[in-house]
Amino acid sequence: MSLAIAAAQLPGCTMDLAANVGVAEAAVRDAARRGARIVALPEMATLPYFCGDAPGPYRAWAEAADGPLAHRFSALAAETGTAVFLPFYERDAATGRYHNAVLGFGPDGVALRRGPVARKLHLPVGDDPPPGFDERAHFAAGDALHVVEACGLRIGVLVCYDRRFPEAWRALRRLGADLVIVPVAGSGGDDMDFFVGEMRTHARENGLAVLCANKVGDEYVGGGIVDNYGYSAAIGADGAVLALRPRQEGPGILLADLDAAAIPEVRRRLRYYDDRRQDLFA
Repeated sequence: MSLAIAAAQLPGCTMDLAANVGVAEAAVRDAARRGARIVALPEMATLPYFCGDAPGPYRAWAEAADGPLAHRFSALAAETGTAVFLPFYERDAATGRYHNAVLGFGPDGVALRRGPVARKLHLPVGDDPPPGFDERAHFAAGDALHVVEACGLRIGVLVCYDRRFPEAWRALRRLGADLVIVPVAGSGGDDMDFFVGEMRTHARENGLAVLCANKVGDEYVGGGIVDNYGYSAAIGADGAVLALRPRQEGPGILLADLDAAAIPEVRRRLRYYDDRRQDLFA
């Protein structure tokens, strides 16, 4: 079964939040017109990355998992007949906590979970480039991984920094994932060969296809600049690059055909996950 999957490589967001939402919606419609069945959007898809500033001024940007943004993208998924994965800034009314999270909607517009399909688990702290960033000041870390079903695939999500940790990939494979969606924002401090190569390695060693969506271009918040580097990518379960949209191509849709039927065959041939020493490693 060949399935068209798409990553929307969005331009850097501005302080005009309504305009950002419109850009993201237009990208989903564009991907659907090109035949995509699954569309992934970048981390903080409709907001500039604000973690280089103090958290207070941005709390008002957060929304509940069933808020206006969720309703808009639920309707958009149904309108376009695509499964949509929307990163957003979540305010959890039950706990009062804020999360860097992702919502998923099936092609019928129905939420794939009652709450987010992912909350960022690992929250980085850094000071390069100035003025630095501290995600722990802005977000509470998630405490679980989830796998959801859409378009015949079992899908997990690792938000940006979460991709760094091999245990997270292993855990998603153990939960039965076929495809891992990786929403990203920023530059991450890597050259592009490493950025893509790291995901290729995790894909191959776990037999997991990957769909990575990044922004491209600068964002300006609180006097700081966030350099989003692009390089959205689709990667097969054998680690092969199916499609890549480098920085110089700018914003646009990365589209790839994923052969879901090939995933079990890759796992039979490349047995790294099955052959690991389970008496020594979980």
